[in-house]
Amino acid sequence: MTVEDRDVRLELDLVPGEVVAVLGPNGAGKSTLLSVLAGLLRPDTGRLVLDGTTLVDIDRGVFVPPHRRRTVLLAQQAMLFPHLTARANVAFGPRSTGTSRRDADAAADRWLDAVDATELAGRRPAQLSGGQAQRIAVARALAAEPHLLLLDEPMSALDIAVAPALRQLLRRVLRDSARTALLVTHDILDALALADRTVVVEAGRIVEDGPTREVLARPRSAFAARLADINLVAGIAGGTGPAPDTLHGDGLTLHGRPDDDVRDGGAAVALFTPAAVAVHRDPPTGSPRNHLPVTVTEVESRGAVVRIHAEGPGGAAVFADITAAAVADLDLVPGQPAWFAVKATEVGLHARAGPGRRPGPA
Repeated sequence: MTVEDRDVRLELDLVPGEVVAVLGPNGAGKSTLLSVLAGLLRPDTGRLVLDGTTLVDIDRGVFVPPHRRRTVLLAQQAMLFPHLTARANVAFGPRSTGTSRRDADAAADRWLDAVDATELAGRRPAQLSGGQAQRIAVARALAAEPHLLLLDEPMSALDIAVAPALRQLLRRVLRDSARTALLVTHDILDALALADRTVVVEAGRIVEDGPTREVLARPRSAFAARLADINLVAGIAGGTGPAPDTLHGDGLTLHGRPDDDVRDGGAAVALFTPAAVAVHRDPPTGSPRNHLPVTVTEVESRGAVVRIHAEGPGGAAVFADITAAAVADLDLVPGQPAWFAVKATEVGLHARAGPGRRPGPA
């Protein structure tokens, strides 16, 4: 598709049941993409096909209006109907397609239960917190049985304490319903937890497209590199507890603080900031549980700190930010073996979309 006045030219295919994250800086074309898919914006050229039905074909003069597309846009704000109860809000989608009141109410109850909001059914939006309202909005979107769910930064307007719970909720309902979804986000955790695949858009063009782990662990675009300015090691969670605190991947073993949805044997990632890493020439001793053998690949000045780029035994790229004085004391140069040490309390373990979540049949 092409939107000439915004200089946006994008080609994108989605597999049924696949969740694709769209990342990019402000003005890159992410919102334009969602608007075209939702039917809120007519492209200048292009063709859009959803489940075999042509929604847009500019050359043939085809443009299906939004209410007939079987697409649903879940925005940053819940935008519930203020005069309706939560149950009636969720039932609105089925009712608008001609479903009987009884069946629509049954669908609403089913989806309210799916998002753990049954007890909120009788409340009006003014009686709901931000997180509760967004859960109702998720239920309303899914009750419409969309062929394509469009998520426009659904966690961005929520309190930092509420967003993780909604992220886990979306992860569960998207996995359980094998829903095809396009997620626009600026948050690396949204992509890691929800998306099978990640697309990076810059200046109206797709500059990266691949499995989420590969795009974020080995970025090839300026934006993805900035976004991934955090150590990320992907692997498999291990342990015996309900939320294992160990990750094995890329030749490294890391201990950290697990999210509630991390499971033994499940795909996960370990994230830690470069500032949390201490660098040693010899195997370290002391309190940090994570001692990582690495080879220095680059020493880069970054103003007040020096970034030490290194490679783990399995090829994982990791880096540390230390002072110039520390670099001088350690006499670090490319090719030199070293040790990175990081406390387990500084490492977050998060479940990620991956082998445990299969796209549905094409």
